[in-house]
Amino acid sequence: MTSQAMKYTIPSTKYTPEHTRYGMPQNGVTLPATRYTTHEWTGSNSNQYLRSSTERTSSQNLRLESERLRCETADRTRRTQNDINVKLQDRIENICYWKTEVDRQLQKTDQEVANLMASKKQLEQAHVATQLPHEVATTCLKHREGRLSIDLVHDDVEVQLLKEVEMIENVQALLQQRILESDRQLSELRHCKNNLENDLKDKCSSYGLDSRCAGLNNGSLGMSLHNNSVKIDPKSATPQSYESFSHDNITNAEKQRVSSCRQRELNEHTMHQTSNDLQKQAENVNESFRIRIQEMITAKTNLEENLNQTILEIGSMNENVAALKEAIRLKDSPMRVAHMRLNTRAYRPNIELVRDPVQYGLVEEVAQITDSVEALTAKLNESLNKLHNLECNRKHLEEDIAVKTNSLNIDQSQCLRLRKTLVWRRHEINF
Repeated sequence: MTSQAMKYTIPSTKYTPEHTRYGMPQNGVTLPATRYTTHEWTGSNSNQYLRSSTERTSSQNLRLESERLRCETADRTRRTQNDINVKLQDRIENICYWKTEVDRQLQKTDQEVANLMASKKQLEQAHVATQLPHEVATTCLKHREGRLSIDLVHDDVEVQLLKEVEMIENVQALLQQRILESDRQLSELRHCKNNLENDLKDKCSSYGLDSRCAGLNNGSLGMSLHNNSVKIDPKSATPQSYESFSHDNITNAEKQRVSSCRQRELNEHTMHQTSNDLQKQAENVNESFRIRIQEMITAKTNLEENLNQTILEIGSMNENVAALKEAIRLKDSPMRVAHMRLNTRAYRPNIELVRDPVQYGLVEEVAQITDSVEALTAKLNESLNKLHNLECNRKHLEEDIAVKTNSLNIDQSQCLRLRKTLVWRRHEINF
């Protein structure tokens, strides 16, 4: 045996219910049992104390860590929730700001749409109002085609009427162009209005949703988990794109309202300018009619005076012709007497057939009467020709007076009366 302490062990035996706590079976058979030293026993206890202390310390540390973590997470959750509440409130204020701005721009745009529609309606009324002046001018030109003979002249009235027709047609084309421009501008305004309405609708919906979120708290009822919502949609807008979207809508609306204001100003200027131009041209036409009518009245008066004088002259010429005829007739008897005397004296016998002064006187008398008759006949023929010319001139004067009367009736009774109605209608429609 060595000096090393001997350790007596027995083969390890599985204990069964048949063994007692002293290693003795119930049937009284003694079995080997494990034996430990005091040192081992003390060490085992120390180990148990140390293990127990370690576990307690670890447990205490864990409790402390857990408490710290609970406090930390509770504080972080509280701070995060408060931060979210602040951010929600900021977001609600931001939405409210943009909602107010968009709504203000929408009201302005809606008012501008109404203003431009009213301006367009005035353009359409102005365009309709030009139809009557155009019809009157063309009707006057057609009426004046009924002038006769020399009065069918390309006078200043016709020049001014043609100019008026051309001006009205140009005004109609210009007004139609302004109407089309207003339609295009209205389309742009309505597009902006639609964008603002949709933006405002979305902002009202978002305002309601975020206000509802801001009203939620840890004690709210009906809350549940929505795991599918815990994500960031890559297609969602950024705050910058959000503000840029509304800013672009507002900027575009302002730009289109400025364009609409310019269009309304252009429409107003066009209507004012065209109205003044048409009124001025109408006055020019009426003035041309007045001058032309006065010229025709003067010409007709002069023709009537000439006709009266011609008729008087015809009467005098008829008297002259009658007097000439009577003078020629009165020469017939003296001619017969002279011829009878000459014929009777031709029967004088023999030496009595002398060329005495009587014979010479009778021959001279016959020649004188013959010359007188020829002169009177020539003057009668000349008077008859002149009478014929006077009759032709009277006929021409009467025809010309009839032509002037017809022209006066056309210009004064038809055209000018029609144009007076036009002036009244222009005043009535304020165009």
